[in-house]
Amino acid sequence: MLALVAAVALTVPMLGACGASGGTTTAGKQGCAAYEGETISLVVPFSPGGGYDSYARMIAPELAKRLKSKVIVENQDGAGGLLAINSLATEKPDGKRLAIMNAVGAGGAAIAGAPGAEFGLDNLSYIGRVGASFHIFSTSAKSRFKSFEDVRAANDFRYGSTGPGAADFVNGQMLKAIFKLKAKIITGFEGSEENELALTSGKVDGMTGDFDSRLPAIRNGDHRPLLLLGPKRDPQIPNTPALLELDLTPQQRALARSTVDLLSFGRPIVGPPGIPKDRLTCLRTTLQSVLQDKAFTAKAAKTGRPINWMSGADVDRLVQRLLNSPPEFRSIMKNAYAGEN
Repeated sequence: MLALVAAVALTVPMLGACGASGGTTTAGKQGCAAYEGETISLVVPFSPGGGYDSYARMIAPELAKRLKSKVIVENQDGAGGLLAINSLATEKPDGKRLAIMNAVGAGGAAIAGAPGAEFGLDNLSYIGRVGASFHIFSTSAKSRFKSFEDVRAANDFRYGSTGPGAADFVNGQMLKAIFKLKAKIITGFEGSEENELALTSGKVDGMTGDFDSRLPAIRNGDHRPLLLLGPKRDPQIPNTPALLELDLTPQQRALARSTVDLLSFGRPIVGPPGIPKDRLTCLRTTLQSVLQDKAFTAKAAKTGRPINWMSGADVDRLVQRLLNSPPEFRSIMKNAYAGEN
């Protein structure tokens, strides 16, 4: 009898430990089972109504349905999107708090070591990229600059930008560095729309902007596309060369490659560092099932929010390339965020 009691006493704690690690208790659930009946927050680092907010509100109910959970969208505006990502990087790594990230802006700030960026690119878990759009360098259709070669040969090119740290300012600095352009960056425009109007009216000679947003002005004949900041030409403007198609020196190509990589970063869904592998795999697989669903992608395209999917594993590889970008690229990024012209 004493032997039996001893055996039972030893067995009970062993059963409890097995339940905790084997997934039979709520705390020990693994993979997608960990999210069933739970609440997941999807943070938008900007105020309601913009593109990031629209993507999040389209994705949230589809994630909820597949994960059998509740997914709520939270808007956490501040510091140009950095506040939400700074906070996310310190969250509990259970995968129940995610964010859609402005990776070009916030990621660029992290690379530049800009004030306000309190995280590194390797301090996040990457679920997958929702969308990305390369940028287009354009002039006015009435401009004397008919090609990018005309810009390279100019001594007085005026490039319009909203200001230091903005994507158009970073693009301008990169183009100046890669091609040794004799260009002055004109800042102070409140937004890309005001910059676009300045280009149309001739107050500036050129600008860069998101391809999808700038395409209407190109199609209606107001702007002339000179260079796509991407790896290859876009079929919608087949006569416009792409940055990585140009004849570049090894140094130029290295800077151009990193520039395109940053733009490729786009709009990923991210989580805090250290999400357990089984949960991360679940989130990646589930997000992929949403963003590759034909009905969903058709709906997104119809609302002007096209999906350009990249898997979490591929985003990881992209991040590693950016972390290993040339020192000159990081130096230019630092100067661009500091406002050096």
